[in-house]
Amino acid sequence: DAPDEFVDPLTCAMMTDPVALPSGQVVDNSTIQQHLLNELTDPFSRTPMEPKDVTPLPDLKAKIEAWLADARAKRKRSA
Repeated sequence: DAPDEFVDPLTCAMMTDPVALPSGQVVDNSTIQQHLLNELTDPFSRTPMEPKDVTPLPDLKAKIEAWLADARAKRKRSA
């Protein structure tokens, strides 16, 4: 199982492009962009926000990619 910090709290799916919202919550960029098509608010705090208000998290993205690569390598070794 993936570490909790790698899981989008809105979709419960593994994030591939994590971003921070103005509320401080972290979600996948695709999740928030889809939400913002319907409602220009932070889904956690309901405060107004726009797509430009998200902050990319490249360090977390790199950690996720490294974890995925390691998990794939372990799967190959055990197969």
